[in-house]
Amino acid sequence: DFVGSIMVEGRGAGAGPTASAVVADLVDIARGVHIPAFTLPAGSLVRLPTRAMEGHVGAYYVRLMVVDRPGVIAEVTAALRDSDISVESFLQRGRAPGEAVPVILTTHETKESAMQTALSKISNLEATLEEPRVIRIETS
Repeated sequence: DFVGSIMVEGRGAGAGPTASAVVADLVDIARGVHIPAFTLPAGSLVRLPTRAMEGHVGAYYVRLMVVDRPGVIAEVTAALRDSDISVESFLQRGRAPGEAVPVILTTHETKESAMQTALSKISNLEATLEEPRVIRIETS
């Protein structure tokens, strides 16, 4: 690895970028250019053992839709506390007493099984209006 970490920025997938990538692939095929996927021949790839997801350790991004009323944040953090999960950041924007508001939080590293337990408790709270949206935060 002569370059180290790099970041590529662009428009991402969409009509134009996807069409451009497909046309570039067709041109490569027409020219007889064959580049192995992931720049490695499939024969040199090594199969790694799978692990149960419950044992995965990482941080999480969670978006909740909850009723804006006193005590809701305490209920959410109690569910996290009871599952031994530490909150890194917590954000509630907007004010709509008695109505739905989004709550965004990130956690410190924790086990997937603990996170699933906490999410189940949070989903069952009276103030929770929809299933929590969760994204695993992967680090290298």
